[in-house]
Amino acid sequence: MTDDELNPKQPPGPVTVDHVADACRCYPGETVTFYTRVSVWQPVAGFTLGITLPASLVPGDTCAPPDVGDLLPVVAFEDGARHLSWRVARGVGAGTRWEFQVQAQVTPVEGEVTLASRAVVTVEDAEAHSFEERATVAVSDQGSYLRYLPALYQSDKLMGRLLMLLESFWAPIKGQIDHMHAYFDPRMTPPEFLPWLASWLNLALDERLSEAQQRRLIQSMASLYRKRGTRQGLQEYLEIYTGEWAEVIEHRANDLRLGPEARLGPGVALGKGNWPHTFTVVLRLSPISVPADDEGERARRELERRRTLEAIIEAEKPAHTGYTLHIESKV
Repeated sequence: MTDDELNPKQPPGPVTVDHVADACRCYPGETVTFYTRVSVWQPVAGFTLGITLPASLVPGDTCAPPDVGDLLPVVAFEDGARHLSWRVARGVGAGTRWEFQVQAQVTPVEGEVTLASRAVVTVEDAEAHSFEERATVAVSDQGSYLRYLPALYQSDKLMGRLLMLLESFWAPIKGQIDHMHAYFDPRMTPPEFLPWLASWLNLALDERLSEAQQRRLIQSMASLYRKRGTRQGLQEYLEIYTGEWAEVIEHRANDLRLGPEARLGPGVALGKGNWPHTFTVVLRLSPISVPADDEGERARRELERRRTLEAIIEAEKPAHTGYTLHIESKV
């Protein structure tokens, strides 16, 4: 864990804005999608998000969170650029994150140009704070493959456009090959690749786990294998599955001790209060949420959860040990 993760920096204002494009390079006729995230760190009375697109980017479909109110932005034209804006005219609490998407089509350009899009969030308060982020896309009127041909063809516009078309077809495949390492990283691999990645570790993923839990389990599996049969390994596995830290109480053979004072007789306890090779697992979990009038479904799901926890303990504990599982309701 990095120092920034341990001691996160305080954001410079009540909100922050992140603005990125799904491609850093494209050609005329292609579509680029801009993703904008507004993160609210302090309660605000409202805000306005404005996204500016240059004249060479023609906006298409947009997507906004349902909580915004007006899902379609207000579009205005100024100095040849297009301005899209969403206004949230109500209070927004801290910890809120909203994501917006804008698709745009690239129009023909001459030569090599860099198109810049800007996202600005203006907080509605007395001082009207504004926060800005930019995203750029490089656009070329001919394919980059042209540089691999003899100089005779490099001035041929028709050849440049044909290669640009071929490069557009091959770009997704090339991107997958260039980023092949990301498919083997549980933090970055697409969700549909998680079961395949888990199979490399001889792990069958539980479909009831959230995507975040599945990613964390795969990432921790090598470490958990090394800790299998230990208290820490069992606690970490249960914490990934339940989100709560388990209390493990070990019961040792304290009554019979070897030594010069050891004597056979009524003072030697071989059974009462003497439970060697056993332990107790105590988990404090939140009640399962079901409709108030469906106690049968609650009992079924609680039994299912208990059996899953028992299966985890059976797999992680030493083979010769026994255990008792106590699940307490978390208030």
